[in-house]
Amino acid sequence: MPKTITIDAPEITKSKGPTGPRIRCPKCEWQPTAADLWACQCGYTWHTFDTGGVCPSCLHQWITTQCLKCAGWSAHSDWYEY
Repeated sequence: MPKTITIDAPEITKSKGPTGPRIRCPKCEWQPTAADLWACQCGYTWHTFDTGGVCPSCLHQWITTQCLKCAGWSAHSDWYEY
């Protein structure tokens, strides 16, 4: 009979929301809602965290993301708290 191994990783799961990591501004800790939208240089608006910072219209990869609350810019990857 194969042995079952269970791995508990509380440091990874403690800040996850019901569907994944918590998303928050690294500068002010503001958390965007599903209704918040960002605008691309091509003029398209969308929720940047739905696509990992890639504009669905022109496929531009945003390396940094501006906070809609404090207006600070941070690396897009820094918004995800695991």
